[in-house]
Amino acid sequence: MKAYCGALLAALVTGCASTPAPVRPAAAATQSRDIFVIRSTDKSPDAVVEAIAAYAAAKKWPYLGADKVKQDQVTLVKICIPEVGQQLWPAGLHLSAMLPCGNFGVYRKDGRTEISLLHPRYMQLLYPDPAVEKASATAAPLLIQLLDTVAQ
Repeated sequence: MKAYCGALLAALVTGCASTPAPVRPAAAATQSRDIFVIRSTDKSPDAVVEAIAAYAAAKKWPYLGADKVKQDQVTLVKICIPEVGQQLWPAGLHLSAMLPCGNFGVYRKDGRTEISLLHPRYMQLLYPDPAVEKASATAAPLLIQLLDTVAQ
């Protein structure tokens, strides 16, 4: 179990691909951004959070909320895409815990607001399964479109 967890952690740190990649040394940690999609905007963090909520409402996606953390420096936002869940759940309801709803971090950096999205491909690393791969492939363009729209 320790070996599996170590390999999984190394894969998350070194980036993700559609197929399992060999475990790379920690020096490759610069690739860890591959699992995150980041956009920058002149909008305030509150305006971005409101834009995410409005976008989700327009798509009829559940908006699970926003919570400020790190002494109110970061707002964590979560939305869900029902069609992604429908593709994922046949592999098991326990996968609801990692559902790629859309996990966003909204924060200020260098005078601008940054929005980070955890790329749905992380699920394939955690639970290789055709249903998970399909759900990830469905979620990715939908979440990146949301990200691009609210960053405008």
